[in-house]
Amino acid sequence: MNVGVTVRLDQPITAAAEGARRAEDLGFSTVWLADHYFHRDVSAALALMMASTERVRLGTAVMSPFLRHPTLLASLAATLREIGPDRFVLGLGTGGYEFASEMGISMRRPLQITRETVQIARELGRGTAHVTGETFSADGSVLRWAPQDGPLYLAARGPKMLELAGAISDGVITHGISAGHIDFVKDKVAAGGAERTDTAAICLMLDVEINDDRTEALRALKPRCVTMAGGSYADELIGIYGLDADEVQALRATVRSGDRAAAATQVTDSMAEAFGLAGSAEHVAAGLRTLFEAGVDEVIVSVGGSTPDQTAHQLTALSKAISS
Repeated sequence: MNVGVTVRLDQPITAAAEGARRAEDLGFSTVWLADHYFHRDVSAALALMMASTERVRLGTAVMSPFLRHPTLLASLAATLREIGPDRFVLGLGTGGYEFASEMGISMRRPLQITRETVQIARELGRGTAHVTGETFSADGSVLRWAPQDGPLYLAARGPKMLELAGAISDGVITHGISAGHIDFVKDKVAAGGAERTDTAAICLMLDVEINDDRTEALRALKPRCVTMAGGSYADELIGIYGLDADEVQALRATVRSGDRAAAATQVTDSMAEAFGLAGSAEHVAAGLRTLFEAGVDEVIVSVGGSTPDQTAHQLTALSKAISS
């Protein structure tokens, strides 16, 4: 199974590098980082992690062109591939929950912005970029060394972005593990890539809580699913996720009020199980196998644990269960 893991940058990046080495030693395929201004800088962390590992791939899930211009994203990707050839996946997405609330960044025209970003990153990774866009441009831009090109994934949730990812990316990163949602993603990605000779990989990102007491594991998982279940997404997805519309709307209202603690109490078992896996390591590993049997190509798991030691324990247990 192609199973990757996340490393959180809410810890010193030296510890994050140790986490990447641990994931490599445990046999995970990829280590993924999110790019948020309020955590350690992802570019510095990636460079340190790349220099500290030998085999494992590193990826971003995800980086936004609103924080780093597409030319800088292309430069970062090429630089990391110089440190670790063939080991970096550039994962891109337009949004971040802090963008509108804290930075005043508008999420208008995400499809067009994504097209421009991908075109600039692709062209710069292969030579000279000639892109004049509505938001981003790179006309005559070129990296002043011979860059190595590599895979580019897109975060996508709605039907139009899924289709765009199917058309122009090497892989789509999305959330939602129900059978109905996986079929929905496969259909949209295939439709977008109808004129391609290859296909974009389907990569599911999910939260995981490992505890032999499944009730306790599910209790710990629920607060981590507030944003995924109660955030802003197309209403048509509610049923596809297998969720109750009234429960989702009630959760959304609480999320909008800013009372995250209250919102966590409104996350139902069904909501948590739509976006994550909870239980023993063997139960979680069996759940991952079910995802691959349904046609998923890759998964990114974010394990729980309130301390680094607890997170490491969960990762170790999951690795053993996957390999057994």
